[in-house]
Amino acid sequence: MAYIVLDPVSNYCSAIIEFLGRYERQAIAIFTSEKYYHGFHHIFAESLGSYFIDEYLLAEFPSVEALANRIRIDWPEPLEGIVPWDEMTIEIGARVGEALGLDWNSPEVIHRFRNKWDMKSWLREQSSVRINASRLAGNEEEALEFQAQLGRWPIVVKPTEGAGSQNVYFVRDIEELILRGAEVFRRGGGQVLLEEYVGGDEFVVNGIVDAERRMLVTDVWFYDKRESHGIENLYYETIKVNTYDPVFWPLAKYAGQVVEDLGLRRAPVHVELKLDELGPCLIEVGARFAGGNQPMLASALHERSLFELAACHYMAELPLSIDDLSYEKYDRLQARIISGIQPKNLPHISGVHGIDEVQALPSFFDVGFIKPPGLPLPKTRDMDTKSYEIYLLHANPDQIAHDARQVRELLHYF
Repeated sequence: MAYIVLDPVSNYCSAIIEFLGRYERQAIAIFTSEKYYHGFHHIFAESLGSYFIDEYLLAEFPSVEALANRIRIDWPEPLEGIVPWDEMTIEIGARVGEALGLDWNSPEVIHRFRNKWDMKSWLREQSSVRINASRLAGNEEEALEFQAQLGRWPIVVKPTEGAGSQNVYFVRDIEELILRGAEVFRRGGGQVLLEEYVGGDEFVVNGIVDAERRMLVTDVWFYDKRESHGIENLYYETIKVNTYDPVFWPLAKYAGQVVEDLGLRRAPVHVELKLDELGPCLIEVGARFAGGNQPMLASALHERSLFELAACHYMAELPLSIDDLSYEKYDRLQARIISGIQPKNLPHISGVHGIDEVQALPSFFDVGFIKPPGLPLPKTRDMDTKSYEIYLLHANPDQIAHDARQVRELLHYF
């Protein structure tokens, strides 16, 4: 049988395609841009090409509906499912799925996971979970009005769409509020969204959702974010939370309620939230896997591919069970993701010092990425401008803590 996949240009998507290919499922690719089309044929076609039976470029059609009609003519047999895995094109995937009559999520549901204002507005009206105050600001007067109603600082300024902490600011006075609001508006990414700041610790809860909107929590992480070179909230370390930690199940319960109330079905999900003295409070939620190769590390913890588990639910209405995972194995090992912070721009990378020593550390598991020589190295300002990612895995938490310090001492660009 055949299925649809959008923009198969990542290791995440490759794992899903290869798994389905082992069960004689063939892929029909839809490329949402020429960049993704050429990226696939340059990087992935040689290894994945045998799994594909057709491909389409969205730009060659006047609409998503016209593309769906062409696919229906070319492939009249029923399609098994759709894999719209990427944050930035998942709404197109929902529209394609609806146009082809595939039983996935509607565009209305997926839009809630792409627009932060619509998502929280829906939850305020349809759910009992705790949600912080927020408002769209179309001008200075509306921004000042929100601050006056809230009566305190800081205020979070962000775009309604986007990911990876891009263009997210914490402002503490009226001048900065107006300045950052104008900056978010100028850079695009939707409208300007103002939100009440929630203190406490920041966590991420990842999982898979089945056809009945039930979320199976696969992994929970603590985000250690820090200030550097005048920029707040930079990724520093991401630390696995064990199931026996007192916060694991309260966070899992809250995240599961959020996802169920938003109406998501048959998809991976990534929930970011804060935990303070009042309990959990949602920051953002995406109908996708976590970024930064986090699900690859979580798969190693469970000794079970989360990409394969997600693939099964993309394709069919299946029940989820706690037996799909091994929390016992998950708790045996500790894990961390070490994120490199570059305090200033480096015009040209000549080389990387210390990578061999890092790979020799007792808890070393994998390299997420290292910037290659020859490229410029930008100053870190968000997830996309991290200078490196190193994954650590070990039974002894003290060993991981020691090795995390060693990574930062050893690994440097020059």
